[in-house]
Amino acid sequence: MFTSRLLTGVMLSLGVTLAAQAAENPAFTVLEQTDSGQPMLFQSTHPLKKGDVIKVYATNAQQITVMQVAACGSDCSHVHLIGTLPLSAYAVGLTTNSARFVVPQSGYISFWVQPVVGLLSTPLNASNGPWSFARVDPFLLLGQQTPYLMPPNPMPARAFSSDEGGLHARFDHRTFVTVSLADAGQ
Repeated sequence: MFTSRLLTGVMLSLGVTLAAQAAENPAFTVLEQTDSGQPMLFQSTHPLKKGDVIKVYATNAQQITVMQVAACGSDCSHVHLIGTLPLSAYAVGLTTNSARFVVPQSGYISFWVQPVVGLLSTPLNASNGPWSFARVDPFLLLGQQTPYLMPPNPMPARAFSSDEGGLHARFDHRTFVTVSLADAGQ
């Protein structure tokens, strides 16, 4: 009887210790912030592997808001855009949207939230260099210059928290975005 209570106590304290360590090791962190200290660019705290899955869940995102995803190698010398995910729901009456993004290459992953406004004002011509295109929804094909040196118009987060469950950020207009890594088998 005493042994089972002792074993239960040890297992419970080990679980609390592991949970506390996991909370201290978030998957994502702030990469860059505004002059006033608001976070606007986020990055994985460790390199992700090709095939890892990032889950994105957004609530109350304004039309048309996207999350841009970029990648770089272990030294982050060449950051390039690897994906554009729509955050706003396109069906009438829905206020949430979720997406799963498969990481196409190993390395650090950076992301930011931005409105599409302003991205469409850059003229497409050969002198601008190479372009990449991303289908944001059935009606919008978004073109952007590559390589992607500096993100245009990222929205600063008004508040955020980061833990082993992912990064949770609140933006203007009551837009909430959660970014997390999918567990194996999910």
